[in-house]
Amino acid sequence: MSKEPKSHPLRSLFALVFLAAACIGIAELSVARFEDPELYDSVTAPAREAYEDVQRQLEEYNAEREAEQERRRQEEFARELELERAREEERRRELEELAAEEAAQVATAPVIREPLVLADPTITEFLTEGDREILTGGNLSLTYFNQGDAVWASMPFGGDNIGGYGCGPTALAMVVASTTDEAATPESVAAWAAGAGYCAPHSGSALSVVEGAAERYGLEYTALGELDADALYTTLSCGGVIVALMGPGHFTGRGHFILLHGVTLSGGILVADPNSRENSLAVWDPQIIVDELSKSRHDGAPLWLLTQPLAL
Repeated sequence: MSKEPKSHPLRSLFALVFLAAACIGIAELSVARFEDPELYDSVTAPAREAYEDVQRQLEEYNAEREAEQERRRQEEFARELELERAREEERRRELEELAAEEAAQVATAPVIREPLVLADPTITEFLTEGDREILTGGNLSLTYFNQGDAVWASMPFGGDNIGGYGCGPTALAMVVASTTDEAATPESVAAWAAGAGYCAPHSGSALSVVEGAAERYGLEYTALGELDADALYTTLSCGGVIVALMGPGHFTGRGHFILLHGVTLSGGILVADPNSRENSLAVWDPQIIVDELSKSRHDGAPLWLLTQPLAL
């Protein structure tokens, strides 16, 4: 075992002498404070002045630091305000343009009417679980909502109603109710979307509503843009739900949000149409979906992938 080093005798003696001198000095100052105040003041004046100078410098430093922090807060607030104004202006322009675009969503009859290839019930069907209607199959069983159902149809979506213009909130309500703990309904999602500025008067939803809903309800969001039929099938087969903005064709006469929620082994795609239970029971050729996608190409349109966040 190593031995502790012995203290040097001269070092210990020096420490004792210094301590004694300090004690004597303090004692003499204490006596002088009462016996000879002038001497006390003259002796301690340099120390007081140094202390006051340090205090003054410290106060000046703190004041400068607070002023700099306040300046940075004001600059950050101004930047955030400018960004918010820019976002509001961009959304205003989008809403103005949407009414003239094919992307405007109005519940209309489809342009193309033909017999549908309905899926075998083992692939997808409607079931009732408690007070919920479930569309089975695909990547996950969806809580199904239809915008035309009496319970929702007359509910407000901004100045419009869900039955005529609420395919966006209705489709998003299906995703949220099926993948999160939120008790979402077309009514609640429409109220949020309108309050957040995503309602386009007489034109449905701003296309940015999909990204906004993903952020609001805690979903992972990927803007897919335009895909060919093979890429669409492959992407959907990997999981998640794809929100698709459709143009005139089998689903609508103008613009319409639907969900793509799975694929079949025979190469088909399963759809949840918020305006048609019959469409939701059919198996769809990926090429038909691709051919009838909206021509809009902003805010991620016409395809968006929504998935549940990965568990940490």
